Amino acid sequence: MSTLHDQLTINGMQLRNRVVLPPLTTNCGSPDGQVTDGVVQFYEERAEDVGLVIVEAASVQADGRIVPGSLGLWEDGQVAGMTRLADTIKKSGAAAVLQINHAGARCFPSGGEMQGASPSGFLLRADVAPFSMSLKQIDAMVSDFAVAAARAAKAGFDGVEIHGAHIYLISQFLSPLTNQRDDRYGGDARGRATMALEVVKAVRERLGMNYPILFRLNVVEHVEGGQTLTDGLEVSRALAEAGVDALDVSLVTQGSWHEQDGKKILIPASAFSKEHPPGANIPFVAAVKEATGLPVIGVGKLGNTMARKSVKGSLMDLVAMGRQMIADPESAGKILAGKEREIIPCKECMACFASLRKGPVFCKVNRNLPWASNEV
Repeated sequence: MSTLHDQLTINGMQLRNRVVLPPLTTNCGSPDGQVTDGVVQFYEERAEDVGLVIVEAASVQADGRIVPGSLGLWEDGQVAGMTRLADTIKKSGAAAVLQINHAGARCFPSGGEMQGASPSGFLLRADVAPFSMSLKQIDAMVSDFAVAAARAAKAGFDGVEIHGAHIYLISQFLSPLTNQRDDRYGGDARGRATMALEVVKAVRERLGMNYPILFRLNVVEHVEGGQTLTDGLEVSRALAEAGVDALDVSLVTQGSWHEQDGKKILIPASAFSKEHPPGANIPFVAAVKEATGLPVIGVGKLGNTMARKSVKGSLMDLVAMGRQMIADPESAGKILAGKEREIIPCKECMACFASLRKGPVFCKVNRNLPWASNEV
């Protein structure tokens, strides 16, 4: 029977416990995707007690950033800053994994050839014109992921996580809502997973069999026309067969539709609101674990009680705490030490998500973020 204190090994990567800091967009990288002092401080404060830190999405191309302050690994000049960040995390005793991503048609509009790249030209931002990628463009993007992964390894990260969730580019290919192609990259769940599987293969070929590769996916999308649990499990099994070492299981919690200039735009959400009960994602994470046999990471309002029960009951292998670790960087240590009453709780107000439209992430509970003067 596992506990949060137990160690875990993922393809040679040693984790001292089962608590994970998930990828949290800070929007505090430099305009050219470089690691800043604020980014280093943010992760240093939160790596002290967790077993694994997954650093926020680093774009594989400049035109694929989620926000203006997204980190990047689209050029060699960004490796030195990433090395500093990886070293800082590992000095704390945590393992360091970097998430790599291209936002596709959900990208921040900064220009570039692949701004608005998508499987089928589905509109996701009013200020970004989507286009359907050609086969040549897909091949180039797959290569971009592999090259960025190699840079992450060179920077000293213990592993990489391929971002295939939250309706960014790879997720857009996986979802039946945004992928309506009639070539080998479309069709049923396996067909829509073709690009994701090609990225996994390219990264594996570049880094070898002994380098940990994680993959984050939506196991279900709670929006009409989105990916079902059956689809999500099919994709999970395909990823396991392709050699992914662990799955980071997320979901689209809901999707709202906005109309602008006569066009409907999907605004997907990946965080549970106050109305959702704690641990609402647990059954989906457990289903992926059972279907694949891989180590799985669960996320989504997993407070101390839910975290302990989930790991103890073998429903998941690793527990990620995101918003709570923004509010109180010492949350993981307090839970592991049995000092839950000392935790400063997240208010679930969603100010952190809303703030990203204006600048670095902001928290109403924690006014001591490295960039706390930039309030919203």
